[in-house]
Amino acid sequence: MAGELASLAQAFFAATPELALQALGSGVHVPSLDLAPYGVPVTHLLAEHNSELARQYLTLNQLAFGGIGVPRWVLSDLYLLPGAIGLLRCPARLLKAPARERLLLADEESAIGAACYVAPSLTPGLFVGVSLFSFLPGRGASAWVKLLTLRMVRAQRLRGVTQWDNPAVRVHSRLGPMRLVGRVPGGHDYDERTFVYETDLSNEARVARSMVRGDAPAAPAVRIPVTDLLSLGTLLDRVERGARLELVPPGQDDGHVLVRELPEG
Repeated sequence: MAGELASLAQAFFAATPELALQALGSGVHVPSLDLAPYGVPVTHLLAEHNSELARQYLTLNQLAFGGIGVPRWVLSDLYLLPGAIGLLRCPARLLKAPARERLLLADEESAIGAACYVAPSLTPGLFVGVSLFSFLPGRGASAWVKLLTLRMVRAQRLRGVTQWDNPAVRVHSRLGPMRLVGRVPGGHDYDERTFVYETDLSNEARVARSMVRGDAPAAPAVRIPVTDLLSLGTLLDRVERGARLELVPPGQDDGHVLVRELPEG
């Protein structure tokens, strides 16, 4: 329920009052955004007039993702022009050391602590997860910037790409079960261990329950080692033939993914 998520969001920001939710994107999309997701005010910054902030985002994205970090023209043409990046900004002193060293900011200068970009798709209400990173340790910032960004763009469903062995699976599952969709269209740099998942955001009570789960035990599920790529590939073959499978929160546990089969229909 939206009220419960609003209470959880308020508690998150109360725990770290130095964080502020902002958005960076083209001004043409401002009327389409929810600039108070779950009651949290968003300051929208026009990408056309905030090139320094865009450069800071580019630097951190490339630090987070290394060789597959976003190129400059992609940031302009495919992130900022068609949509908006959700940002959690804070004093630079709160960042992990590698980010502080790369940005060369003084302690109290404003920095991007965490960021999420989801791309609009041809299907109404469906967005595609493109980039999520956080340099704020121990605060759960990744899950919150992702959820608040999705609410800001009014997403009802999210399709994302990740790897079986990626610790981010635990973050993605904070928003609820991750229904397996199949392989990545056109392939991926880490193709053999990568898959597409979908999260349904329309049931806000379920999202709220997932956001507070912490490290609670998952619902009954089959445990498959993240290194067993043959078995995991078979799961993707099955869902592409119509089976309904999902990763249940927390998604990963002790080197295994937690998979549940859903009834047909």
